[in-house]
Amino acid sequence: MFSRKLYTSLFLFVLYVIVFFLKENFTVELYQDEFHYLPTAVFFSHEPIPSIDLLKSYNELNTPIPFILGGWVVHIFGENIQYLRLLTFGVSFILLMLFVWNSPDRSKRFWLCLIGLMAFPNYYLCSVYYYTDIFAWVFLLGGIIAYIKRIHWAGLLLFVGAISCRQYMLAFPAAIVGHELLGILRNSSGMKDFVSKLFWDKTWVYYAVAFLSIVPWFLLWNGPAPAAVMAEQHYDSDKLIQYNFGYVMYASVCLAVYYVIPEVLITRKLGYFIEYPRKYPRLFVVLLLLIATLIIFFPAKQAYNPYFTWPYLGYVDQLFMTLHITGLVKQICFGLLMLVTLMRFISPQFNLGSWMFVFNTLLLGKAQLSWDKYSLPVIMALWFLAMFDQYWSLNENVKSLEGEKVV
Repeated sequence: MFSRKLYTSLFLFVLYVIVFFLKENFTVELYQDEFHYLPTAVFFSHEPIPSIDLLKSYNELNTPIPFILGGWVVHIFGENIQYLRLLTFGVSFILLMLFVWNSPDRSKRFWLCLIGLMAFPNYYLCSVYYYTDIFAWVFLLGGIIAYIKRIHWAGLLLFVGAISCRQYMLAFPAAIVGHELLGILRNSSGMKDFVSKLFWDKTWVYYAVAFLSIVPWFLLWNGPAPAAVMAEQHYDSDKLIQYNFGYVMYASVCLAVYYVIPEVLITRKLGYFIEYPRKYPRLFVVLLLLIATLIIFFPAKQAYNPYFTWPYLGYVDQLFMTLHITGLVKQICFGLLMLVTLMRFISPQFNLGSWMFVFNTLLLGKAQLSWDKYSLPVIMALWFLAMFDQYWSLNENVKSLEGEKVV
């Protein structure tokens, strides 16, 4: 309802004002990645429209839109981290406004989904410091909204923007392509009918183009990021051929902790998981064998090198270690949490959320390190989609709740 969205927006505005003062007007000392993000923004401030040479040589792993925007702020207001944090804080607020005002009018899960997003620890951390993640997330959410509203040209541009902030955002237009193609296949009488429908319903083409927008960056750098900074962060060419299946398991653990378990507890969908082995026995056995293989041969371990020295995979791993759950016992616990996530998303009712989980999680196996934060984009997307039954429901026969339509 309009009044609910208005009151929620006012509450969030007041909350953001309070946080602004609690953080001492964003004048506190530099925090972690800000020590190198600030110089990069200053680097970009000298060329408001960056040259090819600048785009080839800047010393970061991420695609450059957050630094271009930061450069504009530095160019106008001066070299002060406070202004860059205000930029990030404002983008964070815009993201929540997109989430609130594009929710269904009468969604029964509105508060669950909003709180689920804001409760993720990194949402706060990436909002109050000059971190690049929030820029990618706002483009990502905008792209998902455009897709749901069927404004596909806008979805294309927004996903291109997301990928130009963080390379791994390409998982999401890829997920939409997969979702659209599977939908066409399910509605086709045969391969000939499938091919003809591909040319009739071209929705998937927009998002395929968005996905391919990563190619110019690869061509520019001859790789996924500038070579010098890749070597500095021990993500050099020799490691590009490696794949870390342990990161895939930990990413699934994060989804279980931050999304699946809260969703199940609050929406009382536990029966789905109890019935899963009986309804899909062969699929359940395959999932068990996959998890056992990961536990035995590819346990989840953090990257540890001269550049990155934090021993934990992320906050969830740190909690396990604090509780003295280590070694094989911890890996088995991770495996059980991964099983919960896989049962949630891998079933014959494979929907858009399932595609997003699969593409994002598999892509994180190529990350230079593991971190809870890298799962927040898909968790944000899932919480948003949870307000729309056709993209969320665990039931075989999906029917939208009364009044649940995008506005």
